[in-house]
Amino acid sequence: MKKTLVALSLLAMFAGSKVARADDDLGAALAQENPEGGGSIRAKKEPDLAAQQRKADKKNIQARVIAVKRGAFPNVALVLKVAKPAEDGPNKDKAAKDAQLIVTPMYKMAGTAPDWKDAATVLNAGAFYLVESDNVYVRLDTLDGKTWKVGYIERR
Repeated sequence: MKKTLVALSLLAMFAGSKVARADDDLGAALAQENPEGGGSIRAKKEPDLAAQQRKADKKNIQARVIAVKRGAFPNVALVLKVAKPAEDGPNKDKAAKDAQLIVTPMYKMAGTAPDWKDAATVLNAGAFYLVESDNVYVRLDTLDGKTWKVGYIERR
């Protein structure tokens, strides 16, 4: 009884579809079922203009991650080696090429927790996932002892 039900279910499922017979041209059958005709369907991603503008900012330095020290998410400290110093801004002469900097991203706080509605906080939280040898864009903000607070950090 079960075998009969399964067989009937399969017949009903394939009854509406065209099945190529041995004498049919298989290519013609596929072309009828697929109007794309073998065309490629590729995911298209629009360029992120805001990211392009952030990365092109002359106040940024470009650096390579040398070491990562993680705390409780999203807290992280990074050791960076400057690849290209900033060309503009108040800190343009503070980090020369090949200098090593210790940086921590800044977060806007909502009470005792980061404010996840703030776009800069969400962007800076991505620093938690950086690994050694990642290349980054960084905007230095303030120097606190030997550690720079950064207002912006993003992977290249």
